[in-house]
Amino acid sequence: MKKKLIVLALFASFSGSLCLAQANQPAEANDWKPSTLNQPGQEYPQVNSQGYARFRIAAPQAQSVRVSLGGLERGGFALEKGADGVWTGVTQKPLDEGFHYYHLTVDGGTFNDPGALNFYGSTRWESGIEIPAHDRDFYALKDVPHGRVQQILFPSKSTNTSRRAFVYTPPDYDKDLTKRYPVLYLQHGWGEDETAWSNQGHANLIMDNLIAEGKIRPFLIVMTYGMTNEIRFGGLRDFDIRPFQTVLVDELIPYIDANFRTLSDQPNRAMAGLSMGGMETKTITLKNLDKFSHIGLFSGGSISLDDVSNTPGFKEKVKLVFVSYGSHELGGGRRGFGGDPKANADALQQAGIHSAFYVSPDTAHEFQSWRRSLREFAPLLFRDNAPAAQRSPAQDARGGGGRGGFGGPIELGPDDKPAFADPPAGFNARRENVPHGEMTMVEYDSKTVGTRRKMLVYTPPGYSTDRKYPVLYLLHGIGGDETEWQRLCRPENIMDNLLADGKIQPMIVVMPNGRAQKNDRAEGNVFATAPAFAAFEGDLLKDVIPTIEARYSVHANRENRALAGLSMGGGQALNFGLGHLDVFAWVGGFSSAPNTKPAAELVPDPAVAREKLRLLWLSCGNQDGLIRISRGVHNYLKENDVPHVWHVDSHGHDGATWASNLYLFAQHIFKTPAAAAGKFVLRVDCGAFEPYKDRFGNVWAADQELGAGKTWGADNGMTIGRPGVGITGTEIVRIYETERYSMYSYKFTVPNGKYTVRLHFAETFEGIMGPGERVFSVSVPGHETLEDLDLFETVGPLKPLVKEYKGVPVKNGQLEIGFTPNVENPQICGIEIFAE
Repeated sequence: MKKKLIVLALFASFSGSLCLAQANQPAEANDWKPSTLNQPGQEYPQVNSQGYARFRIAAPQAQSVRVSLGGLERGGFALEKGADGVWTGVTQKPLDEGFHYYHLTVDGGTFNDPGALNFYGSTRWESGIEIPAHDRDFYALKDVPHGRVQQILFPSKSTNTSRRAFVYTPPDYDKDLTKRYPVLYLQHGWGEDETAWSNQGHANLIMDNLIAEGKIRPFLIVMTYGMTNEIRFGGLRDFDIRPFQTVLVDELIPYIDANFRTLSDQPNRAMAGLSMGGMETKTITLKNLDKFSHIGLFSGGSISLDDVSNTPGFKEKVKLVFVSYGSHELGGGRRGFGGDPKANADALQQAGIHSAFYVSPDTAHEFQSWRRSLREFAPLLFRDNAPAAQRSPAQDARGGGGRGGFGGPIELGPDDKPAFADPPAGFNARRENVPHGEMTMVEYDSKTVGTRRKMLVYTPPGYSTDRKYPVLYLLHGIGGDETEWQRLCRPENIMDNLLADGKIQPMIVVMPNGRAQKNDRAEGNVFATAPAFAAFEGDLLKDVIPTIEARYSVHANRENRALAGLSMGGGQALNFGLGHLDVFAWVGGFSSAPNTKPAAELVPDPAVAREKLRLLWLSCGNQDGLIRISRGVHNYLKENDVPHVWHVDSHGHDGATWASNLYLFAQHIFKTPAAAAGKFVLRVDCGAFEPYKDRFGNVWAADQELGAGKTWGADNGMTIGRPGVGITGTEIVRIYETERYSMYSYKFTVPNGKYTVRLHFAETFEGIMGPGERVFSVSVPGHETLEDLDLFETVGPLKPLVKEYKGVPVKNGQLEIGFTPNVENPQICGIEIFAE
């Protein structure tokens, strides 16, 4: 028996998968053909080569007929009635390639198209239409050996029922009765069930074709209902994974291993899922690493280094982390929930964990993205050969032949010259006639590494808790530790002398250990510890900075944090500093090593860098074979008009250049007052990935979640963007095209006083069709709780609602805006806070 297998996404909205209409569309191609998903013998609906669809519905007594997809605005488009009582129409814009759900609305009632086959999605049987994809060959029915998709019923004591699952077995499963197979447990999304991956996703045909081409090791696929639909769409805060985890881990897996010829050990078991199924996959696998070795998240979040750090045994047990999204999901202010998925995948790879990131071109949160994801994921599973090890930065750096004897041949360019004169003689020698600061070895508990770690901290002369100080974090090289800066450069003398000469303001300097592993000593083959330098990003943000801000009297904002480093630490400083411009405003890389990310990844949006960076400092010696690394970054920044310092002195890859650059760099940081003149103003574009300047010149900050070193952010929740959704009645449309939902609160650290708070809302989710379908409450300090806010009832869909609160009191430096769900999850599009 052949079935097609696919999953509906957690956020599948009919409009979400549609391409934006162009101002001047080409004429419709007259090459219409019946959709491949039509009922036998039915001519409509039809599709053409441009991705348009046309419909024909006989309903002579109806007063209105709408199709739920293909419109320029939310809600699809209306068909036109002919004299014969037949309603016809063509989508107002092309649809993405692949499968789409839809239904008809006839005089206010919901019906399926009698011409189309039905597929279970959105918790009901919906009509389906297929837009032929240019790459559909990989899931086509071909003349190759075929496996089977069979239904099983397995006992479930925890639910006191017999539950259903579908199992794909490869073509030769019944030929060799001695052979055993690995198993992939594959989950659907919200609103779907265990039929999705075979009926909509063609999983069995994808597998058959990959096996026939010799691209994968044959394995079983098990698909069961993920118990997702017991909550309404968007009710993630109320979803309890434990019942399904019990069904899957304690009941289904033992049943499959007992009744099929499986390889039942952890290395031969994988789990993957799309959208909400991806979220289930992440939660269950991280709690059961003794059961699963391969993890696949299709439009379902990602796995970060924090997740790794909080999951004992992850690096030893997990063989693959695969994350994918449709390209349209990552545009329009979205980056996936759970953080930037590509950045997380890159961080895992740099930490020595086999990870893969895939983007399906020109698709959204829809089945074509997930069909392609399965095609990309399957060949990576259950391979006996481990992935090729990454070449470490230090290995690249050890090449010889350069004038400096380090890093390779040196060819200087016209820009490779000093930006400043060399420091005066004795600049880093101890001067007895000046006040001296203190160097203290500080220990702290690192949750990221799971051990107690050390960092060296310099406090300036006369340090006092009566004032607050900015902080410079200095990172060492691959052969060093928390003492390297002091041993090679004498930073305490440099800072004391600069302070005595009045060239810098007092600051705290923190020198942590950038090798984030339990044995963080520079012992043995130090180059093998390169992955631990990438993992230090989590330790720095989650452990080092919070420890410093808890123990010392320091400013806790980006304007008063600088990050710099030498060699491997220079690469870290550029990677982490430019990757977290919400945490650091001043960034310096001295003789940066090959662990430095490519310049386009360091600064993917030059406009954002220009806006947020107070100083970006690049330096290297002209005797250093690694100069090509920093020069490459310099060239990219120059081409993209990003202000920066490019300083090339006469040294090699040594302490002389690093001490000199610290002397110069320190004089250029923290030149902006800690508190800007004027009153506090903050605008947040909730759900947005990038800042936005509105037509009035106001800058709205990109959204963020609470974390180490952040003075404001959301507590939990997810983000989504719906560009071009059709907002009316406002001059700042962009603000209402993104949102955060399912959050508990937003929290802000602000000076004590009174504030005006404006909250911006708009109902843009197509799944909310009328009053009473999303209801929530909002609390603002000093004001009565806004109970039972129903945007659809209050202003209607796609229209802004602004709530303003004056005289909001702040007495402890904290302003918290709370959200409580009633029906569905709360949402918000924008927040404005003004000091009164």
